[in-house]
Amino acid sequence: MEEKIHIDWLSVILYILIVLFGAVNIYSANSGVDEPLALDFSKEYGKQVIWIGISAVIVFMILLTDFKFFNFSAYGIYVVIIGMLLVLLATGSFNKGAQAWFKIGAFKLQPSEFAKYATALALAKFLGTFDIKFEGRKNQLICFGIILLPMLLTLLQNDTGSALVFACFILVLFREGLSGWWLILGLYLVIIFVVTILYPSIYIILGLLLIVSGFIYFIRKQRQFVFVTVLIFVSSVVYILSLDFVFSKVLKPHQQQRILVTLDQDVDQYYLKKSQGFSIFKFERKKDEKKDRKRDYSYNVRQSKISIGAGRWLGNGFNNGTQTKAKLVPEQHTDFIFCTVGEEYGFVGSSIFLIVYLVFIGRIFFLAERQKNIFSRVFGYSTGAILFFHFFINIGMAIGVLPVIGIPLPFMSYGGSSLISFSMLLFTFLKLDANRVNEISRLY
Repeated sequence: MEEKIHIDWLSVILYILIVLFGAVNIYSANSGVDEPLALDFSKEYGKQVIWIGISAVIVFMILLTDFKFFNFSAYGIYVVIIGMLLVLLATGSFNKGAQAWFKIGAFKLQPSEFAKYATALALAKFLGTFDIKFEGRKNQLICFGIILLPMLLTLLQNDTGSALVFACFILVLFREGLSGWWLILGLYLVIIFVVTILYPSIYIILGLLLIVSGFIYFIRKQRQFVFVTVLIFVSSVVYILSLDFVFSKVLKPHQQQRILVTLDQDVDQYYLKKSQGFSIFKFERKKDEKKDRKRDYSYNVRQSKISIGAGRWLGNGFNNGTQTKAKLVPEQHTDFIFCTVGEEYGFVGSSIFLIVYLVFIGRIFFLAERQKNIFSRVFGYSTGAILFFHFFINIGMAIGVLPVIGIPLPFMSYGGSSLISFSMLLFTFLKLDANRVNEISRLY
């Protein structure tokens, strides 16, 4: 007798609600003033309906697939996606400076979106292999290699935002035993990065020297700790000076601007402050001759915040956002879709949406933790981590507290590649969880 699929219906219902709500908001962001409520497949909201239909078919196929297939084919899927990323570097289609798409007729396919799915499968496969322990140095390096390879290939496509998403897999490794010191180190590096942008390097180095000197005075009898402290200080100085170089010489002007806008800094003032401090090279502002030098990179974020604020408490109502209808927020149907939620449904509606979304992500982590095998647990945590990273960064971009790196809000933003890949992530995990429920039901 064929077993019934014991799928987690709460996750399915929340998924459907978010996807449908996303389609409604894409319509609002994409339709014109006084445009009749009709389905136009030539516009983004019409195309999104097509992607929803395709996603539904793929979801149905995943639920009918034997759960063992995902474990068996994990490495194969990973190799295929890596191959696609390599081919993309030579034949990919450009869009907004990134060579990240295969153009197929009127549609475009973005392999980096599916690379997250493939990486989650490969990482789960490796850690779920018998006799593999994450604590081993060799195994840790392999895990980092599985994550870094697609990340670097995506970075070579000039798609920095999608590349940064792969950093979320560190959260998965923490669950599997990665030392908490890595988290502390990461926070320390972020703090130093921000402070280095805000103040001249010489002041930061002198401040660290003062703190280190005081600390060494109290631990001067413990030579081992003194050595470690000095090593940390020297490494910090090298890091600070390298940040100056990377920010000024490696990052492109628009990337510099986005970071500075988030920190409420002007690019000219930044270089003025930096020129007053010690540096191993001469600070000169890097110009972008292909773009208008006077371009206002704060425009997107400023309009986004105005749009969200215009909704006030209860919003202007469906399809009634003045900022939205005036098309004042660029990329509102993709990266800034949350602006539509804020303007049309206000603080109350936005809060309800955020709560529902967080419950959805929390449910995934809850299901991941109750898995009985490592493969399912790692894949579940990978799914939750990817969705949370996108959610956190995208909302942070929209309200102006994080730099604009151009990543979609899962199940909400327009885009076929992202909707399909996120749906595959979710329902592959729900299929794995359903097998766990089936195994328990067989025991009783």
